Amino acid sequence: RTFQATLAQLDQPLDLAVKMPDDAVPGRGGIRVVLTPKLADDLPGVREYMSLYTYTCLEQRASRAIALRDKALWGRTMDELPAFLDRDGFAKYFASEQLGNDTLTAYLLSVASEAGWEIPAGSLSRMRGALRNFVAGRAGRDSPLQTADLTIRKVAALEALSRYQRIEPNQLDSIEVAPNLWPTSAVLDWQSLMKRSEGLRDREKHLLETEQILRSRLNFQGTTMGFSTERLDYLWWLMISGDVNANRMLLAVVDDDKWRDDIARLVRGTLGRQQHGRWNTTVANAWGVLAMEKYSARFESEPMAGQVQARLEAQQNILEWDKQASGGSFDYSWPAAQATLSVSQNGSGKPWVTVQSRAAIPLKQPLSS
Repeated sequence: RTFQATLAQLDQPLDLAVKMPDDAVPGRGGIRVVLTPKLADDLPGVREYMSLYTYTCLEQRASRAIALRDKALWGRTMDELPAFLDRDGFAKYFASEQLGNDTLTAYLLSVASEAGWEIPAGSLSRMRGALRNFVAGRAGRDSPLQTADLTIRKVAALEALSRYQRIEPNQLDSIEVAPNLWPTSAVLDWQSLMKRSEGLRDREKHLLETEQILRSRLNFQGTTMGFSTERLDYLWWLMISGDVNANRMLLAVVDDDKWRDDIARLVRGTLGRQQHGRWNTTVANAWGVLAMEKYSARFESEPMAGQVQARLEAQQNILEWDKQASGGSFDYSWPAAQATLSVSQNGSGKPWVTVQSRAAIPLKQPLSS
């Protein structure tokens, strides 16, 4: 089994000291080097699932358009949007409903902004007005459940509004700021709100606090990313799940230099959450496509050319990108003593390398992860 593993981008040569574990069974295992041009590729599982998705409420149609990057579907959905807005400007899941929903309204504004797609001016103005009135208490909407989620919903509404307008300090007066007690989705919304709102009181303090909270909650098990609060983070009536949070977490920090060393793990971690090649909800798939698109634009825009050379003592391999455009892997037997594994890219592009230490080690006590 894999005893240890590490992931790195070959923007410079990689040198790793490797040695067979002292108690490993001789003659089994070794070092495996896996090379890939991109961590996030075409997401074929997401594309297939969303292409075949047959349900048609407003959220599902919008999420399908985003996940498939289908501008024609988005255009048709926006053409019909006025019929899905209630008298106050809140978006409704179905046109036949009487009252709209603040959560759905905030989601549509946020995901459209992140995708770089437009909502028609008339509908956008009404939706923004609805969220402003909701935050101010002038347009109330009950939660689908009898639960204390008003603060979470108001923070989500403010985050959506901050993408389109300046947030005034008095708009936060009705919110009790306690991010340590909030679910992860609200912490992400609060951080996003603070990043866009330079005039808010104690902004730098809030940004530092949210970063510390998010780092403390991150939990990596193998190649999967989760949150220590995940059981409390599943707020299905607000369209929030662990997969949504994982993808929005990546979106929130992918362009933040303080998180640069963690980006690869975040990408692998959120991809590791997929079941059958997709995430668990239409909302999660929409955010996931946007997260991977933004990640690739920053870290994977340069095409691969040249070759990768890998060497462990006398064992040497070369991968040529013009012959193996999708990458490949090499296996090395354990050296007799500690030695150095060297991997380098010679040419354009910054491929990713996963180095696995594989060994058969007798268990001396119970092993749990």
